[in-house]
Amino acid sequence: MIQSLDPHIMVRPLHLARALVLGLVLLAGCTGEPQPTSFAGVTVVGSSAYLASNLYVHKLDAGTGKEFWRFPGMQEGQEPVGPFAGQPVKLGNQIIVGGTLRFGDVPDRRLYAISDVDGSELWRFLGDDTTREYADGVETDGKLVFAPNGNGTLYALDPSQLQEGQPKVVWAFKTGNRLWSRPLVAAGRVYIPSLDHTLYAVDAAEGKEIWRFTAGASIASTPTLSEGRIYFGSFDQSFYALNAEDGALLWKAPVEGWIWCQALVDDDVVVVGDVKGKVYAFDAASGKRLWTAQTGGPVRAQPVAVGDYFYVVSFDSYLYRLPRRPALDANGATTVEPVRVLENGLGRRLLSTPQVFNSLLLVPLFDGDIKLVAVDLATGRKAYEFRVAP
Repeated sequence: MIQSLDPHIMVRPLHLARALVLGLVLLAGCTGEPQPTSFAGVTVVGSSAYLASNLYVHKLDAGTGKEFWRFPGMQEGQEPVGPFAGQPVKLGNQIIVGGTLRFGDVPDRRLYAISDVDGSELWRFLGDDTTREYADGVETDGKLVFAPNGNGTLYALDPSQLQEGQPKVVWAFKTGNRLWSRPLVAAGRVYIPSLDHTLYAVDAAEGKEIWRFTAGASIASTPTLSEGRIYFGSFDQSFYALNAEDGALLWKAPVEGWIWCQALVDDDVVVVGDVKGKVYAFDAASGKRLWTAQTGGPVRAQPVAVGDYFYVVSFDSYLYRLPRRPALDANGATTVEPVRVLENGLGRRLLSTPQVFNSLLLVPLFDGDIKLVAVDLATGRKAYEFRVAP
């Protein structure tokens, strides 16, 4: 565990984080396209699913997997501008998504706005340093777009005011290291985690810092807000709850591995996973550990609650189903045995948060020709696969 805030020691978690991403890439199977350099993302709005996966962004029918468009298009001789990653954001008729950095290459990394109607490009944002990545997508408050970049800067952009084809930069907030996670936007604030060990609360309108909280190592997971409390994990093998108003520590719980997973708050229970494959449930108010469950690989994706179960995807390619309210022993705790849905797995590593559409769970795959699998939760069977030929 790295507790020191010495600036020379502070870079160590960054090297470890890079090593983890590179390890995930090297473990992925070979396909006919470049290996992904960050994690795919899917967003469901109405009956449409927007998928950012490696070289393309796709608009799909969420119920059937039918493709409406992909960006960039498929014109002969057209070079891909990806890879893309993170959950796309819909703002009006715009789908906004970021690009990531290829290993061994230094291309321009830009933020793109795509027409929801036909998949055409509406604008690009270059920022201050086009060699850095938008690793996990952006967020919006319905007016501004908040874009965290690998150069350590959080940009607040106004797409309604284009200047030379780019959205106006309303403000830019600089942190001490890379930003690898989507911010949380709520109640006029932006909460942004950084690899400089710090979670920042920033005024959404002006970009002024409200408070900061420093953990023992890099923070690479999007925070979760519930009942006035901010929840997040760190690479210091700890899970935190803060007062959202002033950033004061409410409780801190130890875990076994780094946390690169956004927590899910389900009533009075907080559920989160770590890179050692363990899933934890904590009492939201006190931080008391309620139960744990072990999967077969790192858990990076946020758990999903549907019906009587939590669903968790793992890097081991399996979708796990855990009881939402498990029976507790005399000490008020239990170790939950995961129930796998789809006994043969989904065929590829799973690192991205699934989305729910009706009775379907839409699961993005880390790599390979199959980009997304829809699982029918009523039967535990595949409803459809969305595949992109190499």
